[in-house]
Amino acid sequence: MTAVMAIAYNTVREALSRRVVLLFLFGALVLIILSPLFSFLSPREELTLLKSLGLGVIQLASMFICIVMGISLIPTEIERRTVYTVLSKPVQRYEFVLGKFLGGILTMLFNILFMGIVFFAVVAWRATPKQALDLWKGFMMIFFQMSILVSLAIFFSVFLTPFVNFFMSLGIYIVGTLSSVTESLMKGENRTVIQKGIGAVLHYLLPQFGNFNIQNKIIHPETRIINEGVYYIQNIGYAILYIAVLLIIAVIIFDRREV
Repeated sequence: MTAVMAIAYNTVREALSRRVVLLFLFGALVLIILSPLFSFLSPREELTLLKSLGLGVIQLASMFICIVMGISLIPTEIERRTVYTVLSKPVQRYEFVLGKFLGGILTMLFNILFMGIVFFAVVAWRATPKQALDLWKGFMMIFFQMSILVSLAIFFSVFLTPFVNFFMSLGIYIVGTLSSVTESLMKGENRTVIQKGIGAVLHYLLPQFGNFNIQNKIIHPETRIINEGVYYIQNIGYAILYIAVLLIIAVIIFDRREV
């Protein structure tokens, strides 16, 4: 575990010093801070737009940070040949992959917390404390959604080039956010067997990122989730299970790869 933590620490330090990560973070913070400029609407519409815009910016910026960072975590070590130094020490390959993943999600957690605190302050200025505190549920679900995305990028990085990995991770994220569409394709009465089969493969094989989007519930408090506790437990459990499967397969592939 010491080796995993040491690799994770170095990963966080290197990731936070990358200009492209800081650029996405800075751009998101600017948009969040400027979001109250939409003050030409009624107070209720203004708050709705403010929440929608802020959560959307945090999710979009986190997505790009995850992909840009995740696709290079392992290939960069191989390209620089620092992986030889690390693996020549008493460090197992699974510890290397796990350390990279842990460093990736800690970096992403730092970015979400930083953007979240700024956004919370902006909303608290225009809303009641309860309306502002409800935002933490959105931050939490974005964190688990992005944790899956980091594990997906690391999984592809053990056998794909960063260029291909970027488009694979981005494409799967976009399809995964349309989980309601793939579900309707799978269950639609007017669908052919082939269409239902394609829908089932996409729905069950690809990560269902769309299940973590609860912005509608936060933006419109009148929207009800039947059992909120069960909803969060199911989706967080799904995220942990999906991440575990991806990392296990990534470790198996990386263990057999000549590095």
